Parts: sequence; structure tokens; C-alpha cells
Amino acid sequence: MEFPTIESEHLQKPAIDVENKIEGKKIGPNVCFTSSKQCSGKEAILYKLETAEEIDRKHQQDSDLSVQMLRDFLEDDIDLNQYFLPPKSLLRYALLLDIVKPTCRRSMCFTKGYGRYIEGTGSVLQTAEDVQIENIYKSLTNLSQEEKITKLSMLKLRYFTPKEIANLLGFPPDFGFPENITVKQRYRLLGNSLNVHVVAKLIKVLHEYL
Repeated sequence: MEFPTIESEHLQKPAIDVENKIEGKKIGPNVCFTSSKQCSGKEAILYKLETAEEIDRKHQQDSDLSVQMLRDFLEDDIDLNQYFLPPKSLLRYALLLDIVKPTCRRSMCFTKGYGRYIEGTGSVLQTAEDVQIENIYKSLTNLSQEEKITKLSMLKLRYFTPKEIANLLGFPPDFGFPENITVKQRYRLLGNSLNVHVVAKLIKVLHEYL
């Protein structure tokens, strides 16, 4: 199956409507729109552009009780309206989003392109935890664009805030940016950063060998 070329952090070409391009192609025998392991092999495509192997890896990560849930790093009592994904992004990149819930114990690495580009720049948070993501994606077939947006909006997907990303990276609770620094600038400054605790342990190990 040929995957469409889309806008990424490194490619700034006009984005292609991923979903429409996929629908315009004949679904091959190795494509499956269910999470069942009975699909044809571990490389079978599921309801999103993910393989069964990738789904298994994510489930294993979320089952690691030694790792805190994402909800422990989220902000409370803030206006989140500016962080919800706009309808245009939902429609064009729905199949490429790495979606996590507050109960997950993993996320993608956040890059400086987060909030500006979609593919490979970081995870988005599903705030409607009671909505089954598989049911939403499987129901998109043959819907109009407006109906697809309505369905996808039920997930209430949003970007992580800069503060939440800083929390995930181990920055101290009192860390903050000057008020004149925009959200986009904060994402760029935090992008590609390393977890503070991981760096501290690495320095300690290196120091022991000196």
C-alpha cells in the first residue's frame, strides 16, 4: 500500500488530504480496519496507519506500572480552547495522529515543530476518555467531510500545553516562561529537549567512570 506524502516538520510542501487519498485507493489484502490479531500478519494495517506490532508495543508501554500516567503531568484550571486541534487538522491528518489518553504511560518525543506540524512532532491528548477511538475511526467511511469532522471532534483532541511538556521533561514545578513568550515560541524552546532526570543519571554514570 502506498502511503501519501504529507507535511512534516522537515517537509514544508502542501499537505495532501491523507484520508481522501487512502479512500481513493483499492484496499489491499494486507489492510485491516480492526484491532483483531486475526488480520493478515503482524504488518496488517489497523484502523489508523499503525501496524499490529506498533499497537502491541504501545499496549506494553501503557501496561508498565513503573511509569506514571500522563494525567500526573497535566495542568488543571486553565483555558484549553486554544489547544484543541482545529477541524482542518482533524480532517487532513486524522490517520497520522499519535493519540494518547490521560491514563496512558507513554508519548512521542516533542519536537520544536509541535503545534505547527503534525507528523512526528509529538502526541495529542484525547480528553474525551469515555469515547472509543476505534469506533470513531471505523465510522468515518463514506461520510461527508462535515460528518467526519463531527465524529472526530467527539474525541476532543488537543495539544499538550508547553507547561505539560516541561513537566514530562522533568522541569521543576516552578519553571515558567516570561509572559511575552508566545505559545509557539515555547514549543520551539522545549522541542527536542532531554528529560532532566535522565540527563542527571547519565552525568552521574559518566562521572563514576572518570
